[in-house]
Amino acid sequence: MFDTRGEIMKIVTLMENGRIDDRLKSAHGLSMYIEHKDHKILFDLGPNNNYIKNAEILGIDLTKVDIVIISHGHFDHGRGLKKFMKINSLAKIYLSEEAFGKQVKKLGPLYIPIGIKKPKDLSRIVFIKKSIELSDDMKIYSKIKNVEQIISDDSLLTKKNSIYIKDPFNHEIYLGIKNDENNILFSGCSHKGIENIVDQIEKNESFSITHVLGGFHLSHYDPQDLIQTTYLDSLGQKLYKKDTQMYYSCHCTGDDAFTALKPQMKEKLERIKTGSIINI
Repeated sequence: MFDTRGEIMKIVTLMENGRIDDRLKSAHGLSMYIEHKDHKILFDLGPNNNYIKNAEILGIDLTKVDIVIISHGHFDHGRGLKKFMKINSLAKIYLSEEAFGKQVKKLGPLYIPIGIKKPKDLSRIVFIKKSIELSDDMKIYSKIKNVEQIISDDSLLTKKNSIYIKDPFNHEIYLGIKNDENNILFSGCSHKGIENIVDQIEKNESFSITHVLGGFHLSHYDPQDLIQTTYLDSLGQKLYKKDTQMYYSCHCTGDDAFTALKPQMKEKLERIKTGSIINI
């Protein structure tokens, strides 16, 4: 890894379900802007183009972004791709080779499309088939083994061999950045379980993740369900005991789940919203 001591990574949330400033637009989705060394990175592109307007208000020039990562193939993380490609001619765009698949949400008899449209111009698209290093201090993780989650959304499906199956989220990828002594993980929705994702990456890399940012996909938590409540208590205790210094939660974590986790995770858990700025 490069010696990055003394350098500060800046992370600005351009789109999230909530907001900290009435001038900014919020929506169900996620987009984070990251300044790391000489790189300007966008992690996810939200459910619409309002992340672009928010960036302007926050003084961020998206034409200078050189790396884009779309965490998975759902519209609330990648619908802004078409407009981004019009305003930025520089960035390489990384996403899973399965991200443009047929992703749907089943509501009764209906199959509602929730995927991302494939752009006509694929010259800047880099399809991720396995974990790859972008540089000595940045890595995209793929092929994390899926583990059945106690709190999940069974209505999320994908099409395979002409039939819809429960989505195994093979299209989900994650970004790791090393900055000084910190190992920072960005996860869009953590469909495979935030504890599972962190554990597998730490085991494979033989280091501890110091900061986690993203959604934990616990928004379907039912506070009246004793099994789910017991699970969240246990999850919060396990995450608190890990070496990780901070968890910045947002988007699909859900307000009820965040409230349930906070007493267990205490000062290690914070909520970020549109306009939040973090320096690491």
